[in-house]
Amino acid sequence: MFVNRVSLRFRLALIFAVGNLATLLVVTGVLYLAFRHQIRSRNRQILEAKVQEIVSILTRSPHDRAALQEELGSESDQNQPVLLWLRVMQGSDTILETAGMADRLPAEWMSQQLKGRGKRDHRRYLLSETRVGEQRIQGALDITQDEHLIDGYWQRLVYAMILAAAGCAALGWWAAHRGLRPLREIIQSTERISAHRLQERLEPGVVPPELEDLVQALNAMLDRLNQAFERLARFSSDLAHELRTPITNLMGETEVMLSKERSGEEYRQVLESSLEEHRRLSRLISRMLFLARAEDPSAIIEKSSIDAGKLVGDLLGYFEAMADEQGIHMNGDGTGTFLGDPDMIRQALVNLVSNALDATPEGGRVMVHVSVEGGRAQLEVVDTGRGIDRAELPRILDRFYRTRDTLDQKRPGTGLGLAIVQSIAILHGGTFEIRSDLGRGTNATLRFPV
Repeated sequence: MFVNRVSLRFRLALIFAVGNLATLLVVTGVLYLAFRHQIRSRNRQILEAKVQEIVSILTRSPHDRAALQEELGSESDQNQPVLLWLRVMQGSDTILETAGMADRLPAEWMSQQLKGRGKRDHRRYLLSETRVGEQRIQGALDITQDEHLIDGYWQRLVYAMILAAAGCAALGWWAAHRGLRPLREIIQSTERISAHRLQERLEPGVVPPELEDLVQALNAMLDRLNQAFERLARFSSDLAHELRTPITNLMGETEVMLSKERSGEEYRQVLESSLEEHRRLSRLISRMLFLARAEDPSAIIEKSSIDAGKLVGDLLGYFEAMADEQGIHMNGDGTGTFLGDPDMIRQALVNLVSNALDATPEGGRVMVHVSVEGGRAQLEVVDTGRGIDRAELPRILDRFYRTRDTLDQKRPGTGLGLAIVQSIAILHGGTFEIRSDLGRGTNATLRFPV
């Protein structure tokens, strides 16, 4: 949880600093090891070369002490401190040695140290011991200054590495801050967008390629919000209009009746009229509640097996009397079985058939076809009625929308029937389509997978 709360800028700066620190560690480590190896290799070569000169003298002239003394004395200089010490021994006896070596580097101590490096009296030495027959040659090179040089070099590298890491962290912080500037500009642009400015969009072309997908996603979200806001505004306006009429009628009738004494028959007529308005309000509220539940993302429908033939037969039986009264010939057919919510499917067909009967004149026909093909169910209602103007088709599924013909003839209705059918289709994972033209009838088709 804490890691998720760490700022992106800090993360980028930390990654940048750690990456550079790792690189610096590798580089400084290689440089240090190379420098140390070079210094120590040179010192060992110096010591071994001098010891080999003594070995050569002992090999050529084992008893030539003058040559040995001269070689050992060549390392002594009154003006410079002795750095190279040599000793020739036979058994435990010292034959020759550099002046002062016995006090500084006793033979027993050197024998104990064997080869390698040793430390005595705060000074460091590179030691060597070689045998030539019964004689031993001990050599020691004072490397104190070189070791101090190596240690100092390492310290300077560490200090430089710490400073470089701090500089890299600061540079990483600046680079992250600079690199995130387009993101801050996107935030500022989105903050300017409000409910009254949902038409504004972010410009993908002015941001880095890595942020283009984000900008496009935000623009797509704004498109959806704008569409939803427009639908909500239109819906609120239509709902207020639909509710205002029956409520105004109820209030007007009530005020008129209360203005003076009325007979029992007059009260009865007003109550009957009010009851009709209450029924209209009840239908409107019920349909609105259904649409609200249908649009809930968590809404779950209970599917069961539906027999298409029985569904069509029940529907024709339900509308038979109404069709005969209006002089409309009605038939249908259904084949196969499919999965769906029986109540919702029946409601969708009832809404479609009701609209078809309302739009079909006497002598017309209404056909209902339900079939299952290729894993998809198709519910189709076709009529030979007055049809719908093509200019009105894009809005025919909007809530509360009624065609001009319906309004002119003052036919009852709420304009929610087709919106409910579309919601049922969406809940079943399908589509709803209407094809129509004035004077040529209407074909309403609901399809969804089974």
